[in-house]
Amino acid sequence: MYRAMHERKGTRRNPAIALALAAAIGAALPAAAKTVEPEATAEGVLADYTVYIGGLIVAEGSMKASLKGENYRLQNQLGSAGLPKKFWDAKWTMTSEGRVDGEKLHPSSFAFTSTENDETKKRLLTYNNGGMPALSFDPPLPPEERESTLPFERKGTLDPVSTFLVPVVNEGSPCNRKLPVFDGKRRYDLDLTFDRIDTITTRNNGYSGEAVRCKVRVTPRAGMEKTKLTSTLRQRDDTLIWLAPVGSGKFYFPVRVQMRTPIGGAVLDVVQLRPLGVNTAAADIPN
Repeated sequence: MYRAMHERKGTRRNPAIALALAAAIGAALPAAAKTVEPEATAEGVLADYTVYIGGLIVAEGSMKASLKGENYRLQNQLGSAGLPKKFWDAKWTMTSEGRVDGEKLHPSSFAFTSTENDETKKRLLTYNNGGMPALSFDPPLPPEERESTLPFERKGTLDPVSTFLVPVVNEGSPCNRKLPVFDGKRRYDLDLTFDRIDTITTRNNGYSGEAVRCKVRVTPRAGMEKTKLTSTLRQRDDTLIWLAPVGSGKFYFPVRVQMRTPIGGAVLDVVQLRPLGVNTAAADIPN
């Protein structure tokens, strides 16, 4: 589809931040394998994925995407795995709801829960009609973190889970766009540019087929400390994402994310896909 269009024209926090950004960049992971029927994919999909850094598994998770009319609901679960889990037991759950309008997403809520070594933290973002998120934290944030972003920087942003539910119209490109992201604490831009059409097979044959490969540059705006990782993420050639169409081809989802971190190359792959039926995919989507 897009091919034809294109031819026509130091510390423990380092792995934590790396995993969080990998999850955010590839948050909406479900994709359409050739064995998934369009009718089932339009209802929703459940994808399992893994994150490897330096060739070692460090995290694994799942993503459930439900689409009903103009409404979407995405739930992403991620947890530490392999050797890191022995000294750093961490789990994250992120849920996003909203609606689709052409090529734009309008989130209505984003809920995030993290549990690291038995310490649980929660945050909730609820968006008004103007796209301004209201923030709630449990436990409350200290003043210096609460004021790390200003209201004008948050307006019109996407939560990290909504970021890569990528709608396209008229056989357009899922790349060549800037996505403003705010996760409740950090504000950054994801700049996508088209690289090429690839045929890829992800780990465990989770996805095999054509995908659009985009280069990604992460540009910190507010609330992100200047570290070696953030400097690395500014380099467009160091982060790549492969997007595959689902259903009728109006939506794209990542099937692979590849990025460089100070502790090694990170690869996030879809490893298994399962279609969701009408009852499980759409039951909790508002009309």
